[in-house]
Parts: sequence; C-alpha cells; structure tokens
Amino acid sequence: MNKISIMLAASASLLLTSCGQGDILFADQAVVNLSPVEGNPSAGYMDLHGGRIDVELVGVTSDDVLRMEMHETTEENGVTSMAPLKSIPVPAGKTVKLEPGGKHLMIWGVGQYSRQRGSLKMILIYSNNDRIEIDAVIKNAGEAAPAAE
Repeated sequence: MNKISIMLAASASLLLTSCGQGDILFADQAVVNLSPVEGNPSAGYMDLHGGRIDVELVGVTSDDVLRMEMHETTEENGVTSMAPLKSIPVPAGKTVKLEPGGKHLMIWGVGQYSRQRGSLKMILIYSNNDRIEIDAVIKNAGEAAPAAE
C-alpha cells in the first residue's frame, strides 16, 4: 500500500469511530393511538433524536391517512387547549418527545391496510430536507403498547 492509501484508510476509520448515535437524526418509539370514536382523529407519539445540527420537523406524511397535523396541547390559567404547529424544533444531540399532553400528531382516517398490518408508515420531513421513514405501531384505545424489542 502506498502512503496515500494508508492515510485514507486511517482517516475513514477515524471518521467512522467518531460517529455516535448522537450524530444521527432519527426517530423511534413511534405509536398511533386509534381514536375510540369513529371519525375522530387518532393521536401519534414518538421520540425525535437530533443529529449534528439543529433542525425542525416541518411535516409528517403518510399514504394511508386522510390528514395528519402536528399539534401541541398547552394549559393556561387552568384551561387546556390544543393548537396546530408549523414546525417542531429538534436541537442537535437532544431528544424531543411527542407525547400526550404536549407536542403530538393528530391523524384523521387511518387506513384499513395499516390497521390490519398493525403499523402506519410515516415520512418525517425536516427543515434540512432530510426525510426519514418510520413505522408507528398502531394500538386500539385502552390497549397497552407492545414491548420494544
């Protein structure tokens, strides 16, 4: 091997070992709680893990729903309200939880195909143009989420 090949191999090795999970933008723990009332929206939750740079989640889509929106539940003076969000900041290296009582997805019309499969394919769209496909576990109202593998 010549000196250039050795240097390139060493550089590649160093770069790969310096990449940790905190360097990668990803989402996990995704679940869709189906509404117990037909026609009412279901709710989606997940953990968003920031990568190397600050980004914003600017949209979520799925081919097997009628409509999906990002929302946030807030409480002010004892009054709880919910409002749509245009984006959700995901700081570098941090985790943002979409959870009951906070930021979450409102999902109308989850398709029969996804219901039968037990999961909903979603595409998360970020401000840096990253698109991440995830599968959210679908559970019926009152049903415990399956244990993570």
